Amino acid sequence: MRRQAELFERPPRPPARKLMHVRDAGYAAGGVIAEFKCGRCGHESGWLHIGTVTEAKRGLPCPKCNPGEIAA
Repeated sequence: MRRQAELFERPPRPPARKLMHVRDAGYAAGGVIAEFKCGRCGHESGWLHIGTVTEAKRGLPCPKCNPGEIAA
């Protein structure tokens, strides 16, 4: 029989991603464009086409702070 503490154990969570947040945004002919900046390392993305304003507000993973993760 398992101990009571083992019954309520949860699997370990993945490490938190470091995100870049919107620095500037606007509308272009193709939709929403935004420029992102990482508050941790200072990396700037340049202008990127984003699907919606909501997606831009969620942020993007920083390529320097998250080295092996592919940006969506």
